[in-house]
Amino acid sequence: MRSRLYRTAFLLLFLSLLALLVNKEIPVSAPPQVTALPDNSLTYEVAEPIKSLDPAAANNLSEAKVLSHIFEGLVRFQGNSARIEPCLATHWQISPDGRRWIFYLRQGVYFHDTTPLNAEAVKFSVERQLPPNKKDYMTYGSFAFGMVESVEIVDDYTVAFNLRAPYAPLLRNLAMPWAAPVVSPSAVKKFGHDFAKNPVGTGPYRLSEWRNGTPVLKANERYWGNRPRISYLAFRPADHEQRLIDLNSSHCGVADLLPSQKEHLKQDHISLICSPTASLGYLGMFNNRPPFNNHLVRRAVCMAVDREAVASAMFADSSLAANSILPPALPGHYKDLTPYSGGAARAKSLLKTCGYPDGISVTLITYQSERPYNPLGGEALANLIKKQLAPANIRVTVKAYPWHEFKSALKRQEGDAYLFGWVGDNLDPDNFLFTLLSSDAVPQTNLSFYKNSEVDRLIAAAQQEYDEKTRQRLYYHAQQIILQETPLVFLNYGQSCLGVTKNLQGVEVNPYGIPLFFHAFIKH
Repeated sequence: MRSRLYRTAFLLLFLSLLALLVNKEIPVSAPPQVTALPDNSLTYEVAEPIKSLDPAAANNLSEAKVLSHIFEGLVRFQGNSARIEPCLATHWQISPDGRRWIFYLRQGVYFHDTTPLNAEAVKFSVERQLPPNKKDYMTYGSFAFGMVESVEIVDDYTVAFNLRAPYAPLLRNLAMPWAAPVVSPSAVKKFGHDFAKNPVGTGPYRLSEWRNGTPVLKANERYWGNRPRISYLAFRPADHEQRLIDLNSSHCGVADLLPSQKEHLKQDHISLICSPTASLGYLGMFNNRPPFNNHLVRRAVCMAVDREAVASAMFADSSLAANSILPPALPGHYKDLTPYSGGAARAKSLLKTCGYPDGISVTLITYQSERPYNPLGGEALANLIKKQLAPANIRVTVKAYPWHEFKSALKRQEGDAYLFGWVGDNLDPDNFLFTLLSSDAVPQTNLSFYKNSEVDRLIAAAQQEYDEKTRQRLYYHAQQIILQETPLVFLNYGQSCLGVTKNLQGVEVNPYGIPLFFHAFIKH
C-alpha cells in the first residue's frame, strides 16, 4: 500500500495540473518584432507564453521546450523515446533493499557561469524544492522528489538518494524537464526569484538574451558533449494563426501546429512531424453507483463507442485510437491488448442481460475547452459520443461547463459519466496506472472510484520492481484485468504536430512533444 506521502504528492500534482492546464495552448499576442538573429540561427514559434525558465517553477510545455536545451538532469530520455540513458551521471547503483540510489557524476562539467558541477549542486537542486525550502510556485518538486528521504553527498562527484521505500519510477522522475534538472547553486543565490529570467544550467545552450518574451539561446562553447551545430535558438510565442503564417512565409524555421492546420502547409518547403504523445483521452464512468457499478454495463458502453472514429475526428488519424491505458511510447504498452468492441447491437443485447431491456439514460458532463488529448473541445466530443451510443439505446444528456466549473462538477460526482484525460508527467507507466486507477488515488485522481485489489497489488509490485521486464509483465496483467472490467473507456492518445522547414535536418521529438535540436543542423 502506498504511503500517505505519495498520495499527498499526487494530490498536489493533480491540483497543480488542473490549475495550470499543462500543454494547453494559451492565447498569446502576435509575435513581437525582434532584431534579426545572426547566421546559423533557428526561430521556433511555440504555443504558450514563456514566463519562467526556473525548472522548479516552470509549468507549461513551451517552457519545458526551452528548459530542455539549457538544463540537464542526472539522466535523460533518449531522443525519440522514453528509454533512459546517462547524462550528468555516468552510472548508478541501487542497494539490495532498493532504498539507496548512488549516482556517479560526470567530471569536468561546468555550469554556464563557469562554476563546476558537483554533488553539492545536485543536493541543492533537490532540497530547494522540498520542505522547509520549497516555495508555493514550485509545482513539480513534491512529485519528482516526494519519495526521497534525504540526499547525501558521498564525495565531490558521488551523491546518494535515500528513499522512504523502493520506488522504480524514480529514474524517469529524474529525467523530467521540470523539477529534475540540476541548477547552478551560485546563480540561484545570486539572482534569487529572478533566476526564472536568468537560468544557468549545464546544457548545450545557454541564455543569451530575452527579447520581448522571446528567449534567445546561444550554443554553449564549454559544453561537455558534442557542441550543437545550430548557433542560436529563439523560442517565440505566437498564436496558432500567426504560427502557420510565419512558417509558410519562412519567418520561422519550426512551429507548433494544430492537427487541423496540416492541410494548410506549403508542402514544397515544409515538412510535418506528427507523433503520439504521452497523453490519453478517456470516457469515465462513476463505478461506485448505478448504472456503472455493474462492469457489464460499462462493457456495453465500450462496445458501442467507435474509438477509431473519435481519433479520426480529432487528428484525422485512426491509429491514435487507444487500445489501453498506456500511450504507445511508454514501457508497458502492448499492441495486442484490445478493449471490448462489437457495435450497437451487441451493446444493446448486453444491456438486456443486465436488466435494462429499454437501455439506459445517463448524464455525461464535460468541459468546453480544448485539451492536449482533445483538440475538438469537450462539448464536440461529448456530442460525438452521444451520437455513437444512441443506436445502443444508451440515451445521453450532455452538460458542458467552463473548465473550473467542470472540475467542481467532477468533485461532487455530478451526472453518471464524464470526459477527461491525462497528460504524462514522467513517461512512466505508474503515472497512468496508479494515478487513474489505484484505490489509493481515490478520490484525488482516480475519479471513477474504481477499486480492484488485484490491480492494486500488481501496480504496487511494479512500483517497487527494478527489473524492467518484470515490471512490464506486471503492467500487462494489470491491463488485462482493467480491460475486462472497463472502469474507463480509453478513447485516444494525443498527438504533437510540428512544422519544420525542409532544410532543417536531425530534429528529434520526445514523447512529451518536445523537439530536441541537439543534433539538428540547417542544410544550405
